Amino acid sequence: MARKRAKPVQATQPVRTGRPVRLDLTEEDHQRLEKQAKKRGLNKASTARMIILAWLEEQEEGGGK
Repeated sequence: MARKRAKPVQATQPVRTGRPVRLDLTEEDHQRLEKQAKKRGLNKASTARMIILAWLEEQEEGGGK
């Protein structure tokens, strides 16, 4: 006797908590980002996010120009 197939279940989309941002980097800057990411054990997106947010905090505290 043939085995009954399970009904397909509709996959749910994960809820996004942020908004995507695109960075266009020169080859040199991309290599610099990749080097820092490897040093920290992170991927390039996480490293860029960490650096940008740290820079923004510094600017907001009045440490910027």
